[in-house]
Amino acid sequence: MIILKILCLILWLVVIPFCMGLLFFPLVGKSFRTPAVALMAGYILLFGLLELIGIPVVLLAVYNGFTIFVRLFTPCILLCAAAGILITLYRKKQSGAYIYEMSRAAVRPDNTKREISLEGKIVFGLFLILVGFQLYMAFTRASFDGDDAYYGAQAVAAQQLDTLYRVNPYTGRSTPLDIRHGLALFPIWEAYLGRMSGVHATIVSHTAVPLLLIPLTYVLYYQIGKILLRKRKDLLPMFMVVMALWQMFGNISIYTPETFFLTRTWQGKSFAGSFVIPAVIWLFLCLFASFDESDNPDDFELLNDTGERKTGFWILLACLNFAGGASSSLAVLLSCLMSAGFAVLFAVRQKRFGILVKTGFTCVTGGIYVLLYLLLTHGIIRL
Repeated sequence: MIILKILCLILWLVVIPFCMGLLFFPLVGKSFRTPAVALMAGYILLFGLLELIGIPVVLLAVYNGFTIFVRLFTPCILLCAAAGILITLYRKKQSGAYIYEMSRAAVRPDNTKREISLEGKIVFGLFLILVGFQLYMAFTRASFDGDDAYYGAQAVAAQQLDTLYRVNPYTGRSTPLDIRHGLALFPIWEAYLGRMSGVHATIVSHTAVPLLLIPLTYVLYYQIGKILLRKRKDLLPMFMVVMALWQMFGNISIYTPETFFLTRTWQGKSFAGSFVIPAVIWLFLCLFASFDESDNPDDFELLNDTGERKTGFWILLACLNFAGGASSSLAVLLSCLMSAGFAVLFAVRQKRFGILVKTGFTCVTGGIYVLLYLLLTHGIIRL
């Protein structure tokens, strides 16, 4: 039974999001068609669907809200995962060639013929040891804080009482909808994982979720490092070691992102600081980082595909500016502001006003979220 539950968690935490991420492969360049990018894109899409489906249920369903959410959310993500698989299999006449292309990209994510030096392999091995130590500590030394009395209890209430933000987690009594937290559905996602795997929501949040989100965050940092260090790829292993050490020794106060990353991994605000904000940086690097003639020709293809090959990143940015609301309402505002700031910089740099227009469209989803939040919290819309 325990093995079956573990397999179910792997299915809903890894397999389904990965297959959902395959939907974006036809819209990005070949160098980005890697398992790592598929997993990151899948989670951005998953949390976007979580908000799109979950918010109406939270606002309108007083009773049996969680059951309604599960019945709507499950077929949507399964449909997206199935579509991703079908696109991967049928995009080319010979599906094996496409899968082979992905496997090569996974082995050589930098798409170059240069091999990593022995020193680089040793340093990267050190990075893997550091990450393994963090995962071990997260699994065996789970930290607890005052916020667990709210966020953890909301996930448990959803799983056991079949309601969404209609129970006061401090008293267990019925209460009007908690608008301040009701649009951030990260605890509901954890309750959903518990429902689909048969595991208690508290165990899912404190044990299973960190084992996924910690590696996922480092995968994102690795993708950022690939672009920032494109001229010095030999420094990429050291970059990852520095990032791992930074996370381990960043606990200089209870408010730092590093503290949240390793001690509150299962909370939405941690996901906002560790994944959502860096993901905005990664997407803009993918869209606008440029190469000069001294760069490797293979790398030149990485970020200089045709405009159609960048469509996937614009769509992902639009999803991210809405999906960030699953972690925190503030994350949507921050991601939209960051998008606007980066858009101004790149529009001036490249002398292209169209960048501002495209970025504006990606912020529409986040703007609707923020507007809805303001209308609800100021009592203009009453439920």
